Amino acid sequence: MSSFYYKTFARVCLLPYIGGTIIQILRIIYDFPINEIPFEIDWFIVVIGGYGGLGLIIFANKIPFKNVWDIIAYGLLIFHLDGSVILHAYLLFIGNHDILNIFPYWYSFIAIGYFLALGFYVFNLNKKLYRTNNK
Repeated sequence: MSSFYYKTFARVCLLPYIGGTIIQILRIIYDFPINEIPFEIDWFIVVIGGYGGLGLIIFANKIPFKNVWDIIAYGLLIFHLDGSVILHAYLLFIGNHDILNIFPYWYSFIAIGYFLALGFYVFNLNKKLYRTNNK
């Protein structure tokens, strides 16, 4: 597969995880209310996350999985990224972030962990897809 979309979707998936990690770290440092994030962040997640998340679904049958744990991690990635896209699209639709108040301050410590883990998985997915394309 040599389409532009196939060559870019996994790379684009890295951006929400880099940004999400940074936002969670900033929340821990500055303790800002989560419902006061700018709507530009929602747009970023919807557009960039949507681009990458749709590619994860469309090209799932092209991924060279190593084992069942790789498949599970990929499924968690789809669930988290595409779920985040749906959530942030909903936030744009309703025009406020009040629903995010369900995530208390301490949750950012947990969020950093899974943002880093999923980001690391996406980083390795990119390496795997790059090697696969060059064989």
